[in-house]
Amino acid sequence: QVMARLGVAASAPAAARVAAFERLKIGEVEEIGNYVPPVARSKTTASLYKGSADIGGGVNADNDSKTMFAFGAEFVEVRIHARTREIRVPRIVGAFAGGRIMNPRMAHSQLMGGMIWGIGSALHEFTEIDKREARYINDNLAEYLLPVNADVRQVDVIMIPEVDTEINPMGAKGIGELANVGTAAAIANAVFHATGKRIRELPITIDKLIVG
Repeated sequence: QVMARLGVAASAPAAARVAAFERLKIGEVEEIGNYVPPVARSKTTASLYKGSADIGGGVNADNDSKTMFAFGAEFVEVRIHARTREIRVPRIVGAFAGGRIMNPRMAHSQLMGGMIWGIGSALHEFTEIDKREARYINDNLAEYLLPVNADVRQVDVIMIPEVDTEINPMGAKGIGELANVGTAAAIANAVFHATGKRIRELPITIDKLIVG
């Protein structure tokens, strides 16, 4: 909005945006930092990394015009009790393309765990805050709701072979939180399909289905 008032579009060339920022006496903060502890600056330590392949992801350092990420799609089946509005997730299917998979078993477990985490994000996890004292009430695992075995039924993981020669020499990508990203949205869409009610605030709870 501020840029628009100055007559500069958000997609304007960098020089125009810089000039606008100078008029406002502000600036863009965009910097990539790197810190190597003194103990790791020795030639011996550096020799350990010599010849090793770069497995970084996101933006390719050799070509900033290309972005390479892992991809996934998730499909969820939900069952909602007609009277109590209790929500169950009997099945989740996720298909993921994460570049070259170095350890299939570990990757499979990581993706399965991510989708289970997504069940928690969609149906259980909520941060309770005491507004009078401005502190978290459920700040430990004893009181924070998480999915347990009874909440997790069938979780199917499909790993799609992918060859990406642009991302890095190894063709490897990060899949750390890949499976968690789409789970809550998939569950929300399934709930909407089953009830006709679009819940836009997590977690999706019984009271929101009844009142909403």
